[in-house]
This record gives sequence, C-alpha cells and structure tokens, in this order.
Amino acid sequence: MDWWLILLIFIVIVLIVWWLLSRQVEDQPEAGHHEEAHAAVSSDDLTKIEGIGPKVKGLLNEAGIMTFAQLAAKTPEELDAILDAAGSIYKAMDETSWPKQAKLAAAGKWEDLKKLQDELVGGK
Repeated sequence: MDWWLILLIFIVIVLIVWWLLSRQVEDQPEAGHHEEAHAAVSSDDLTKIEGIGPKVKGLLNEAGIMTFAQLAAKTPEELDAILDAAGSIYKAMDETSWPKQAKLAAAGKWEDLKKLQDELVGGK
C-alpha cells in the first residue's frame, strides 16, 4: 500500500472520531447548569435552629429543605420520617420545636428566636 493512502485513512479516522466526540459534548447538558439551578434556591444556615447540627442540616438539605421557610412548613412527623430514614442514631432527636424556631428565623425575629431557644433544653 502506498503511504499516502495510509495517511489519508488515518486522517479520515481521526476526523470521524473528533466529530463523534464533539457531538457527545454538545448533547450533554452544561456542567454548570445544575449548580446554577441549585444556586438559584437560596439556603439558610439551618444550624441556627437549636437541635440541628451539621449532619442533620445535611440530611435536611438532601430532603430538599434548604431554607427556614421550608423547614417551618414541615410538620414534626415529616421531620421525624426524614430522621428515621437516616438511621437509628437520629431516633433520640426531638424535632418538635424546629418548625416553630424556623418560622421565627424566616420572619427575621431573631430576638424571639433567642428567647425561645433559651427556654428549650437540647431542642426540646
């Protein structure tokens, strides 16, 4: 075989592979698209609620609870179900005051929240 023919076949193969790879990249959603959509939802520091630490905050975030308003809209039973699904280590937690605390935080009533938290013992 002539070396020119081998070179031509090689170039054609490279161009076909390049074309196929470029189509795959175009078909995939942008990597930043998910982060942009996620960033559009503001999030509050749920650890300001007495009884919620970083691990529980992570569980709540995974369940779609990112803001004080979202937490305030949940019932203690719904929160209990989230904690139960995470494992027995969270069964001893008392989440009954979390929606009330979150409602105060969402409204920006920080002094009232502080008063309530001073009355609570370990979030109860």
